[in-house]
Amino acid sequence: MGIRYEKDTILNWINEMGKFLRLLVDKYEAFDEPVEPTIIEEGYHHFFGKERSWMLGLSQGELLTYVEQELETEQIRPLALLFLQDALRDPVDETQQQLLRYSKFLLEHVSQKLGSFSFEDYGNLTLIDKRLQK
Repeated sequence: MGIRYEKDTILNWINEMGKFLRLLVDKYEAFDEPVEPTIIEEGYHHFFGKERSWMLGLSQGELLTYVEQELETEQIRPLALLFLQDALRDPVDETQQQLLRYSKFLLEHVSQKLGSFSFEDYGNLTLIDKRLQK
């Protein structure tokens, strides 16, 4: 049995979260029945150790405190993408708007924190802005 490095643990976690998000996105069909909320709930609970309702109860400041104190930097973007996918499955209401704002906030935050730019994130931010303007 070998020693497992922290870096490997983080990379494995990122790969697992990526698999989960791909499954979630691949299941999405515009004209199908909505995805069961339990799939989304499992994502919050399994990867971030929190319930969806707990996440939705946070203010933007509390969300920032949570991601800074309890998450690794590499976990922030997957959480933002989970918020985005959750919002796309939620009917247009205040919850969807809140999820979109959280996703936008975290995508911008992680971009500034890492000093990086992603065309995929730019596309996600454009989608979020369009949905927030509705």
